[in-house]
Amino acid sequence: MISRQSLIVAKWEFLRFFKWKQQLISYLLMLGIMGAVFAWSYFVDESRSEYRIAVPAHYTLTNTAQFQFQRPTVSLDEQLNQLRSSETWHAVVAEDAESIVIHTAAGKKWQQLLEQELQQYFRQQYGLAQGLSPEQLAKLSEPVTLEMRYLDDNYKGSDRPEKAVALAVLFMLLIGLSTAFGQLLMSITGEKQQRVTEQLYAIVTPQQWIDGKVLGHSLSAMKAMFTTSLVMLLGIVVALLFLADKPLALDWLNWGVIAWLVPFALLGVLLCACFMAAIAASIDDPNTSGKGAVMMITWLPLLFTYLVIDSPTGWGMTLLSWLPVTSFAAMPVRLAMVELPWWQPLLSLVLLIATLYWMRRVAGRIFLRGMQMYGKEPSWADIMRWALSSKTE
Repeated sequence: MISRQSLIVAKWEFLRFFKWKQQLISYLLMLGIMGAVFAWSYFVDESRSEYRIAVPAHYTLTNTAQFQFQRPTVSLDEQLNQLRSSETWHAVVAEDAESIVIHTAAGKKWQQLLEQELQQYFRQQYGLAQGLSPEQLAKLSEPVTLEMRYLDDNYKGSDRPEKAVALAVLFMLLIGLSTAFGQLLMSITGEKQQRVTEQLYAIVTPQQWIDGKVLGHSLSAMKAMFTTSLVMLLGIVVALLFLADKPLALDWLNWGVIAWLVPFALLGVLLCACFMAAIAASIDDPNTSGKGAVMMITWLPLLFTYLVIDSPTGWGMTLLSWLPVTSFAAMPVRLAMVELPWWQPLLSLVLLIATLYWMRRVAGRIFLRGMQMYGKEPSWADIMRWALSSKTE
């Protein structure tokens, strides 16, 4: 039978590692992140919109809730001119010598649904034929060849290696942020628990201290990204040369995009590391604090960018590529899939640098006070007050 004293000890041990306020904040934060993801998916969902599709006059396609099929009387050239200038239609379907051609301005996710609709229509047309020969039956089971032609010459296409490069960019950033997350949390909270703050403040200022930490761990994150990229590239080379027995061809690599990727990735990791360091400085014990979950907010730009990667010319990707807190992930992906004028990534990079400078100063203010608080954690009101103060030393 368990004694009363044992129950008291059990209660103490349980409450020692259970902070209900922090747990509640963590749960609410996770619910908020899930809500943000669902809301973002809802607002960028192109399947809920209605699209006007110009088709040849003899097509008997039935309108759906998503597609309105129209049969214009003007020539194909005039249809394409209207598509290019005024978006009278969202797509123009025409017959070529060997295939059905779908003309659109640029790649969008809803075009996959249009292809499925047209495939279903042609399967039904074949099925309505009477007295089918074996050749016709074989044809019935084959999909119709649909070819996408984009009027926007800047769009590189969704079936090209650029999409793989864009996905690799997001994966590398995830590696970098994960590395920075673990190292910053361990480094800052470890030093705080060992009470070495006062000694270090006698040597360097708090801003210098956090600057060095952020830069050092960001470079470590970049090293992890580079190492992973190198291993993946070597794996591709080995697979091509020895397993697939194909000649080595790296012409699919876009060196211009890679040149832009490096500063965006470094500045993005620095920006996220500043935020992580500020939160870590406010944590008293990482084993019991719920504030560590807040540091994972920095992964949201990667998730939001992935959700709109199939619509690189849509408003969702465009918005993410200009917002400084998401541009480090979205702009390199957008560059990989769309040809942009040089000033757009440059201006986005300038906005990112300005935001990084502001976040660096905010992190310094929080770090100054957070590292001097022992025994309890500051409230979110305290953290906001520190962030908005002007004292940095």
